Amino acid sequence: MNIKYLGILISTVLVIGCSTPSEKVVIQQGDTHWTLEFTLLKNNKPSEIKTYQFESRMDCFNTMYKMQEDAKKVKNQTGAGLCYKLFADGQERTSKDTLARQ
Repeated sequence: MNIKYLGILISTVLVIGCSTPSEKVVIQQGDTHWTLEFTLLKNNKPSEIKTYQFESRMDCFNTMYKMQEDAKKVKNQTGAGLCYKLFADGQERTSKDTLARQ
């Protein structure tokens, strides 16, 4: 009986040992565009969320500023936005990623 269990144990160890999972290589890539998430607030409560994408950071911020100014023109309304771009480690920054025009 002991030899039977020993045989089962050895075959189980061999199957598990030979079937090790392979590692997956994940390459994380960053965004290529700047994203603007703009929230309109009516009576200090969110009423609408809009999302836009831009080629450059400057275009994103200029649009956000214009949308905030336009929102102020309506009674009991304001707006807030966030411009962001997700960068991967080592992702090269370009001239489109700066805020000031060169």
